[in-house]
Amino acid sequence: MKKKILYTATTDIHLLNFHLPYLQWFKTQGYEVHVACNGNRKIPFADKTWSLSIGRSPIDRNNIFAYKKLKKIISNNRYEIIHSHTPMGGVLTRLAARTSRKNGTRVLYTAHGFHFYKGSSLKNWLLFFPIEWLLSNITDGIITINNEDYEAINNFGFRSKDKFKIDGIGINPDRLKFDNSDDKIQLKENLGFNKDDIIILYIAEMIPRKNHWFIFKSISAIVKNNSNVKFIFAGGLAVEGENLKNYSKNNGIDDSVFFLGYQKDIAKYIYIADIGISSSIAEGLPIGIAEIMTTGLPVVISDIRGHNELVVHEKSGFLYNLKDKVSFIKYVNLLVNDIKLRNQIGEIGAKRMSRFHLQNPLKQMIEIYDYYLN
Repeated sequence: MKKKILYTATTDIHLLNFHLPYLQWFKTQGYEVHVACNGNRKIPFADKTWSLSIGRSPIDRNNIFAYKKLKKIISNNRYEIIHSHTPMGGVLTRLAARTSRKNGTRVLYTAHGFHFYKGSSLKNWLLFFPIEWLLSNITDGIITINNEDYEAINNFGFRSKDKFKIDGIGINPDRLKFDNSDDKIQLKENLGFNKDDIIILYIAEMIPRKNHWFIFKSISAIVKNNSNVKFIFAGGLAVEGENLKNYSKNNGIDDSVFFLGYQKDIAKYIYIADIGISSSIAEGLPIGIAEIMTTGLPVVISDIRGHNELVVHEKSGFLYNLKDKVSFIKYVNLLVNDIKLRNQIGEIGAKRMSRFHLQNPLKQMIEIYDYYLN
């Protein structure tokens, strides 16, 4: 009988976007791979997919049903390793795996960015810190993807036996490839832009944490003297999209703003872009920015956990304080008007991203798995 492993996350999208290489590795090692998450999409390399009604909020009643189902799944299967991801996926999985852990199953949790962090609200610290600390008592290994989170689990005495830090979840350069038979100018025109347009790209779902309003309230000052600058936003419209569209129309910037929605084929938009940006309030280690930098684009991004692990200010990109709109505008204008600087910073940034390429974190995770399995 094959040995089994279980991967859990709040949503199937999370598994599809970030964890397929890890599931594939388990398959090649001869394990029976199970996954459990909210959603019904087919997960490659999974022998069994369990659909759970996990809600993002801790007070979502669906989490009660998800917990009961997950507990039954775990009790009916002898798993060697249970590896949980995302906050609510991690909470429910570790609670449900308590008995199985006593019987030898190893329970791992990857923190993709704790909700408590330097600069987060007191409410976040009061709610999420105690939960994560208590759950560390029933976790064999906690895996972090940035320095701040790794320091937190050590400095605050998290009780898991093992604590690890890996270099993100892995940039897959193959995802950034596409049939670019057209040159950059031709592709720009094919996508509806002029050859002289300077394209500024933000890849993020339009949710409050991504803080799009900061960008939109800065656009007028940038395009006033640079009418050829175009801001393109790739990501689901979510809760903020329609309001941002209305703001663009009401403030006369709609000719400079393009809403792409969720883009499965993001590579072509990165290819035509000149600058990457982010105004996010909180990140673990943002894959979108890492991908943009991998292709050699300079970035202007908020100075927060995760971002400041990718960028050395004024060398491989620009960092700005979230309350400092003046600096954001200054750095964007600097790059817009200096192609030599764009190329120079983009080249340095691309070299810096090599440590975050998939082969490195994948190797690090394989070593962790081997530690528990052998």
